[in-house]
Amino acid sequence: MRSGLLAGASVLLLAGTAQAQARDDSAAAQLSLGRIVVSAGAEKVAIDTPQAVTALDQDDIDDAQATTMGDLLEAIPGVSVVGGVSALGQGFNIRGMGTGLADSDSRILTQIDGVTKFYEQYRMGALFSEPDLYKRVEVLRGPASSTLYGAGALAGVVNFTTKDASDFLKDGDRFAVRLSAGYESNNDGVFGTGILAGQPVENLDLLAMYTQREADHYKSGDGTTVIPSNATSSSYLLKGRYYVGGDKDHSLWASYQNWTSDSTQIYDQAEAFGTTPVRRKVNDVTATLGYENDFGGSRLLNLEAQLSYANSKVEQRETTFLSGVVYSEFSYETWQGRIQNTSRFDFGPDWTGFLFVGAQAYRQERRNPRVNAAGVTIPGAATHPEGDMDKYGLYAQAELIWSDKLTIIPGVRIDWTKLKPGAGVTTPTEVEDSAASPKIAALYSFTDNFAVFGSAARTVRMPVLDEIYSKTSAAASNFSLNLKPEESDNFEGGFTLSFDDVLGQGDAVRAKVTAFRNDVSNLITRGSAGAPYFINIGKSRFTGVEIEAEYAARNLFARLAASRIEGENRLTGQPLNTIPADELDLTIGWRFSDHPLTLGWRGEFAADQEEIAPGGRRTGGYGVHNLFLTWTPRDGALQGLEVRAAVDNILDKQFRRHLASLDAEGRTFKLTLARTF
Repeated sequence: MRSGLLAGASVLLLAGTAQAQARDDSAAAQLSLGRIVVSAGAEKVAIDTPQAVTALDQDDIDDAQATTMGDLLEAIPGVSVVGGVSALGQGFNIRGMGTGLADSDSRILTQIDGVTKFYEQYRMGALFSEPDLYKRVEVLRGPASSTLYGAGALAGVVNFTTKDASDFLKDGDRFAVRLSAGYESNNDGVFGTGILAGQPVENLDLLAMYTQREADHYKSGDGTTVIPSNATSSSYLLKGRYYVGGDKDHSLWASYQNWTSDSTQIYDQAEAFGTTPVRRKVNDVTATLGYENDFGGSRLLNLEAQLSYANSKVEQRETTFLSGVVYSEFSYETWQGRIQNTSRFDFGPDWTGFLFVGAQAYRQERRNPRVNAAGVTIPGAATHPEGDMDKYGLYAQAELIWSDKLTIIPGVRIDWTKLKPGAGVTTPTEVEDSAASPKIAALYSFTDNFAVFGSAARTVRMPVLDEIYSKTSAAASNFSLNLKPEESDNFEGGFTLSFDDVLGQGDAVRAKVTAFRNDVSNLITRGSAGAPYFINIGKSRFTGVEIEAEYAARNLFARLAASRIEGENRLTGQPLNTIPADELDLTIGWRFSDHPLTLGWRGEFAADQEEIAPGGRRTGGYGVHNLFLTWTPRDGALQGLEVRAAVDNILDKQFRRHLASLDAEGRTFKLTLARTF
């Protein structure tokens, strides 16, 4: 049986760099629960947000020394990386939703600079990108975020924000260069990044960055080479912002991001089943044009608008195992538009209100052209059907704040989708759906030290192209045209604690506890042999508790993050096989007062996971110990240098995280050097 209040927690190494200490060296400023959250509506600190949310800043991202995007998310409470362990095989799971296979990722909405990213391919991962491109990650757990971001985010929303030129141009600088490089011993992994930031004229910021990454397969704790776990990629980001009339709140901005990997690899990246080789070129593009205008501080008008293009494409060659197919392409090409206005209202001396009103449009083209030995293009595979999806959404969310004690957030969203089959799909049937997603959330502070919060949200996830038009070879009509939308009723509640000067002058304690229950009707999953490819399975229930607690003094800092998640098929009474094991994460560190040096220890502990249904896999518990060091000289010839070192899994423990398809990395030494000029 599982035991303890445990589950995925974060490597939030709370030591700041020299730049962070220049901003605020107080103990409270080091706490992640005190960080500003920008994705949940009006800006507010994380502990005062009436839902579970985790914000990673630039220091957290740098300290993680991540090789893959999963390395960033894996340690966030309630979030697990599932499937494979390579950059091409990872999927995500939030609160027990997500398997890493092609029936999961639409329940987790992932965005890069406001652009929704979506990819599903048999035996492949979900998101292809470079961790070093980003300066901020916000994870909003639970379906309440569907109001602002889209119906169907039953598990939650993950928002990535790329770096800006202004992050490197300090004190009136017109030009800056940042160089960084890193090495990881276990897999002989190396990476290098170069960043150029400039302000050629007063109102224009420009940034260009390039990253190259290479890593071989790593070894697990018992010395076994884990295949596939290698990573070879290159990426670049071009980004600019023009301030109209010099007004920082009136700007036009654009960005273009590209991530590429081209190598021979194992066909099954997600589950590592078999060793069939294939050559794949993965090319992921995200391009955005945005506009922001607060109309001179107007209370009624604060406009944000953007147009974007995204394309995640995999070109597959040397497919000797596919009879008559020498080339195949799997792509998701999307065009997106979004506009939102924020208004502020004051109701007397005690009440303040915000109103967010917006609209979104989204067109997705899913393609799978294949070429046979004669050079003739043939229709896509029945298990990766081509088609088009159009989505439109309207939403409104209000935030009412009374005397900094009570916050009430009601919201509603209406979405429409239309699915149209493409080449190779043997039915002409189009499928249309619509859904309304209402919610209400509230937080009340009884004192400066204690507050309670809660929310109720109903969200509907409409089927996607893969779920409707995929079929097996059992019958020509074996489609899933009668799939019902998934319906989620989610309830959350919890409390927060905030104390200063607890053990000494200037120290701080923050804690947030969240309990949730998410009832999902018509959960969509794979069908059995002879059945449609996807089916509804009736009712499922996901429940859990998440705990985050932090302490910071002038020198000492500590963090605890834990959660327990359970899932049940309410028709059969059996557990769901997408539920992570209980895990506990502890971080303890020391910042030296007279030196820009931080040392610390982090422990990751997991319980046995034995509550599984037939076809699932049990995993044993484990405890893993890690050490880290950060050195950031503040003056002299070495000012601007950043040194980060870590020893992960120092005892060379053999273990596997429950939802992973492969064993975890054994002992490894990491070193990253960076310098800003």
